[in-house]
Amino acid sequence: MMIPTKIRGEDGRIRGNAIIGMVVAAMIVAMVPAIVAINNNGNADMIAEAANHKNRPYFKVIANNALYEPNAGKTNVFGPGGIFPFFNDTFSCGDAITCGVQVEGDRFRGVFKEGGGEENKFIAEYVSPITYGDHQVAGHKYRIELIDTLWNSSEVAMPTRQAQFLAEKGNVAFNQIQHGHSNIDRADVPMFFNDVALYGHVNVYDVTDGNKLVAENLFTHLMVGKVVDEEKAFENLQFTPATQTVVALFVVNIPSGVELPGGIGPLTPEQAISFTPLGDDTSLGSTPPVDYGQLEDEGLSTQEPMSQSTPWPVDNPEQPVFFTFLLFTDVKAGFSSNGQMAGLS
Repeated sequence: MMIPTKIRGEDGRIRGNAIIGMVVAAMIVAMVPAIVAINNNGNADMIAEAANHKNRPYFKVIANNALYEPNAGKTNVFGPGGIFPFFNDTFSCGDAITCGVQVEGDRFRGVFKEGGGEENKFIAEYVSPITYGDHQVAGHKYRIELIDTLWNSSEVAMPTRQAQFLAEKGNVAFNQIQHGHSNIDRADVPMFFNDVALYGHVNVYDVTDGNKLVAENLFTHLMVGKVVDEEKAFENLQFTPATQTVVALFVVNIPSGVELPGGIGPLTPEQAISFTPLGDDTSLGSTPPVDYGQLEDEGLSTQEPMSQSTPWPVDNPEQPVFFTFLLFTDVKAGFSSNGQMAGLS
């Protein structure tokens, strides 16, 4: 999801005061912050925290107060040239991450375990403000359910390389930095410190129509965390929050081989995955700014890593076109010793 470039200075760095001014004003609700893993309170606290995570390995999240397609007017999906250009009148503000459409009937429930596979669960509900196709009807309530934490599904037309930073965690990891001006990971998005970062697939049900399954095996990306003040992060290596904790949920399917809304397509599989992120995103070709030749000269043998960014495998040609971005701003979250939560199967 693209963020307007005017929140950055001339040097390309995101202005901390811009993030605070745009986002915090819309998120001053009482929340229970998650436990932050990085602190400077001494070795004893670090040891105690490590033991605490071992004894309480589940991270539980309850959230409400959702925005539908925040900042959608400027995205590479709904914006000019995007695959849904005819929605521009609906999503016209596009000046801040907080300007999406407020939805009704919204709630989020999730339980997460790092590398926990099927132990990870979430549901998200919302009433759609727009109609496109039989699977997304204005006024209908929908439920999104996590079904797996895989990167590539068995139905994807064009598998893509899995980003390494979550591969070893089974696509579910705690305490991750994502995005930011370093160009290492989606330079067009503010830096996030994620309590939970997750990739996988979901099913979508129409609650209004008797819990009818309307789309299945769609790619999803979830972040539970805070936007951080990027300038301070590089100045003092502290992750100073610029927002309260939010839940950002993306569900995306851009099928190849069919005509898309607005008379676009049919797309090839290469074209279908080129929106997330855009093919010219600098992060797709950027590796950590380290002189690996100099490291070898100094006797350190290490293999230069591939870029962290990689196209999302969002082309399931057997399913309808689908794009939903929900941002829940009223969040309660914390660690638990068990994986039970009311409302989750």
